[in-house]
Amino acid sequence: MNQNIAHIVTLTSMLTAIISIIQSFNLQFSIAAYFILICFFLDGIDGAIARRLNTTSNFGKELDSFSDFIAFGIAPGFLMYNFMNYELNYSIICYLAFIIPIFSAIRLAHYNTSKYKKNFIGLTTPVSALFFSAIPLINLSEKNDVFHQIIINPYTITISIIIISILLISKLPTFSIRIDSLKYDKRKMMFIFISMLILFIFNFTGILAIIILYIILNRLRTIN
Repeated sequence: MNQNIAHIVTLTSMLTAIISIIQSFNLQFSIAAYFILICFFLDGIDGAIARRLNTTSNFGKELDSFSDFIAFGIAPGFLMYNFMNYELNYSIICYLAFIIPIFSAIRLAHYNTSKYKKNFIGLTTPVSALFFSAIPLINLSEKNDVFHQIIINPYTITISIIIISILLISKLPTFSIRIDSLKYDKRKMMFIFISMLILFIFNFTGILAIIILYIILNRLRTIN
């Protein structure tokens, strides 16, 4: 039974992602975004559970990869497509959102064939999905008109899609924030603390700030 616990978590994440896609087409963008956030949480614990129970396997890795593609590639791609199309009424530029799953697939393929996995190369698909899932939530929760107009803007979102997609397949080394990688790492713990502080102050808008900070820290190689 223990060997299936991590698989059950992974499959739950996959199901949650499918529900997110359905909600996205029902134009329930905030609900779709929340389901992606749940996937983000589940992805953070399934691998930790497998390693803790010593039940890692090639099957589990392949299953996790398929789940990641649906949760962090397809789901945010459809979310951004529908959000830009129906919420912002940009019926042509919204198709650009489909580069999210395409570049996510390339990113996952690179990871699956990489031998060195202590650190990541390129922005990870969960971080990418977290960025895009924050946008509909910011649209509902952000009270600052300046922040709202800057972020909930088709041009800002378009540029973000392009930059994040490029970062997915870039050679940028990125540090892991998996649960079991935080132990005894004071710099990562400090990053988590600062991130929680930013979330407390800025709510969902803080997610974008945290990801930008994460990218800058990786570019500067401040945390390994």
